[in-house]
Amino acid sequence: MANQLVLTEQGSGRSLKVNVNHVFNAGYAGSDQEKVQEHIDELQKLGVPTPQTTPTLYPVADNLATTTDKVQVQHHETSGEIEYVLIWAEGELFVTVGCDHTDRKLETHSVPKSKQAYPNVLAREVWRFEDVKDHWDQLEFTCWIMEQGERKLYQKGKCSDLMTPAEWKENFNKLKVDEEGNLFFSATINTLTN
Repeated sequence: MANQLVLTEQGSGRSLKVNVNHVFNAGYAGSDQEKVQEHIDELQKLGVPTPQTTPTLYPVADNLATTTDKVQVQHHETSGEIEYVLIWAEGELFVTVGCDHTDRKLETHSVPKSKQAYPNVLAREVWRFEDVKDHWDQLEFTCWIMEQGERKLYQKGKCSDLMTPAEWKENFNKLKVDEEGNLFFSATINTLTN
């Protein structure tokens, strides 16, 4: 039985049923690839296996896609980070925000396995890509975390900080990402240092 998500289209309020076919997590997909390489170098020093090419796409299990508002973790070395999510459904392309929650401890052994350890959470409300594409670079991300009972700003940036859907087109075509029922998690923006 397929994993089905029920989403709401912003503006029209129409219900959108998505039978999830495949889920893809992007990695190392910042618009500034020099900064991406700096990040890869930092990760390598921490013992995280580095990719052979960038950007990278990691297929994950379709049942990991969810709209839950809670994620149970096994230990304290996990994190979620904000990103855009593309959804192909009912013959159209939709966009929302999401998080491919990652096991940071497992990541030091295998990035693909760390992506499979926790759910890929996406918001229940979506927008038609056609309605936002003309102002894509101005769309903003803001992510807050709770740390020792205090709400703190964790990430702030724009879609322009990440590769655009158009820049992914060749990869989408090769791996058949842009097909009905598929979800694409874009990778994330930088975290803020405290």
